[in-house]
Amino acid sequence: MTAPPAPALPGGVTLATPAPDAARAFYADLLGWAYAAPSGPHAGRTGATVAYAGGTPAAGLEPGAGPARWWTVLAAGDVGAVRAAAGRAGARVDGDDVHDPLGGSFRLRAGADVVAPGPGRPSWYEYMTTAPAAADRFHADALGLRSSVPSGAPDDSYALLLADGRPVAGRLALPPPLAGLLPTGWMVYFAVADPDDVAGRAQALGGRLLVPPRDVPTGRVAALADPAGAVFTVIRPAPAPA
Repeated sequence: MTAPPAPALPGGVTLATPAPDAARAFYADLLGWAYAAPSGPHAGRTGATVAYAGGTPAAGLEPGAGPARWWTVLAAGDVGAVRAAAGRAGARVDGDDVHDPLGGSFRLRAGADVVAPGPGRPSWYEYMTTAPAAADRFHADALGLRSSVPSGAPDDSYALLLADGRPVAGRLALPPPLAGLLPTGWMVYFAVADPDDVAGRAQALGGRLLVPPRDVPTGRVAALADPAGAVFTVIRPAPAPA
């Protein structure tokens, strides 16, 4: 049996949208983003923009034929090894875009740099699925991420994805109500001070509220879609244990 590659870490996001001008205006109003011409991994994509939150890179934006979607970007030391492992595990690989056998997708980039968590920036990632056991196998075999159910959890509906023993993402088994609202695949959580306020303003700006603000063990969250339909979550992270 071929060993899984070194762990690929969720380290950023890119919005591909058929309405990039409207998207820039929406997220500037909602999350306070400012924009600049890209460098590095976004530089080669026509029309791409980098979003900044508080002067720190937060996300990439680029024109896309649609439907609009947030891509989670996984940083890997050996992109070729991850591509090969994903293919063996049943994924369809199209360059740096990987479409897993469960209906999710992600992008690969070389290196180990990740977006720093903080206000207006990606602060957590979760894989949403109705097939948790199959998802856990794929992430172990293709990405080198091992699932671990948190101590004291009542069941395995939620698991942490570990890289070298450290949590880097989560895996959520979608219950029936959420499975009809949220897409299978990687979900990005943007940190905000007040999810209730952001949820209200998102709707006023033309977005949709998919899951109303609620408290979960990791904080207070709300799931939203932007005006073009790209789905994301905002979170006020729970205070760290004393």
